[in-house]
Amino acid sequence: MDSKIKTVVSGITPSGNMLHIGNYFGAIKPHLELQNEVENAYYFIADLHALTTVKDKTVLENNIKNVILDYLALGLDPEKVVFFRQSQVESHSELAVILANYISYGQMQRMHAFKDKLQEGEVVENINMGLFNYPILMAADILLYKPFGVPVGEDQRQHIELARDIAENFNKTYKTKFFPLPVPMIDRKKEISKVVGTDGVRKMSKSIGNVIGIFDDEEVIRKQIMSCFTDPTRIKATDPGRVEGNPVFIFHDLLNDNLEEVQDLKNRYVKGEVGDVEVKEKLFNAHQRYFTEAREKRKQFENDEDSVQAILERGRVRATEVGMRTLVEVKNLIGL
Repeated sequence: MDSKIKTVVSGITPSGNMLHIGNYFGAIKPHLELQNEVENAYYFIADLHALTTVKDKTVLENNIKNVILDYLALGLDPEKVVFFRQSQVESHSELAVILANYISYGQMQRMHAFKDKLQEGEVVENINMGLFNYPILMAADILLYKPFGVPVGEDQRQHIELARDIAENFNKTYKTKFFPLPVPMIDRKKEISKVVGTDGVRKMSKSIGNVIGIFDDEEVIRKQIMSCFTDPTRIKATDPGRVEGNPVFIFHDLLNDNLEEVQDLKNRYVKGEVGDVEVKEKLFNAHQRYFTEAREKRKQFENDEDSVQAILERGRVRATEVGMRTLVEVKNLIGL
């Protein structure tokens, strides 16, 4: 792009689940591509947000470790991104306490995270305040860095709108334009924002087991690929098959760098000249080629904890510097 976006900020939830290609193509890949298009990128591990659901120290620590290794292995560049843990930059929490005074209880009750819990049958008395206040902390996470925008999925649009409302209310109260209004940067590649699972019907999801992993053992990934649904109307390898909407060919288009091979497989499949086993075997080989570097890098980072901690420490120092500057300015404006 001719003129780079000034600043973006994004939180990465430490889910702890092994990543699958749906995560990668639907969210992580466009996330990482953005680091080359902006002047300042702040990507943080949202470990404070994880406390709303994770109450086990060992599980939380493992989740945080996994997401850090995953992002570094898949191409997050600490020379281009300020990469840090949210809990280690105290300005996030302090600004959240301040910003809570510029949004109403009624508006917080309308937030999806709260309403979804109620719809799941949870009673109001049992919903923890961390979950209820989650959007306020998220607004602080964002506004602390005064970004142009936040790369998110459609499901997070409401949270960005709340951050904008808080910023507007703050600005109006103090007759200032201190906080810019962040833009929700919804993934431009909507056609791959929801990668279909190996069942060919539902979105790829670990919870329903219709996934193809990235860092799992090779044999696990081979089994996942071999279990892919193809064309249900095709009984024998000599029957003409359907390529469009066929999960195996969707995955070939995403993973296979040998475009001639993909086109040849499609041509032969339509004519009934190739079996599912060959198509899937070549998909497995394509997967291994695509993620070879990432899998090797992850092993290197696993064995070099000092380098990982050094990256996070550099990020903490840089984020703390920016965050404290914003916080001092906010305090001056409001009289603290």
